[in-house]
Amino acid sequence: MMSDQPAVAGCRWVELRGASDPRGSINFVETGTDLDFPLRRAFWIHGVPAGQNRGHHAHRASRLLLIALAGGVDLLLDDGRQRATVRLDRPDRGMLVEPWVWHELHAFAPHTVALVLASTGYEEADYIRDYATFRREIGARERP
Repeated sequence: MMSDQPAVAGCRWVELRGASDPRGSINFVETGTDLDFPLRRAFWIHGVPAGQNRGHHAHRASRLLLIALAGGVDLLLDDGRQRATVRLDRPDRGMLVEPWVWHELHAFAPHTVALVLASTGYEEADYIRDYATFRREIGARERP
């Protein structure tokens, strides 16, 4: 386990297998080996203008693996108790984000391409897009 794991519950770095030789490098992710969830959706974020942010939501069900394929971006993670910001800037590791974690993408470097692998297809009802609603729903989940 890496020593720089964030203190946010439901978030951890995932080392991506790969190989390098004089021709370059390759990394890969396989469901059932590297991902313990079925891959239902993949999307990538790119062309983000300077000063713009992405994310600003949580998921009720979707599990995500975020990988910076090129460039870099700050990923804010918030489980309702702890917050941490990590830098996605390596194509050989990604951040696993479980459901019920608020996440925001900030400080995009020029030409950044961030890949997101998701355990679910797109369902608007899975998204919590208001932080106050997120805090309220997290609080309700924590009560006995």
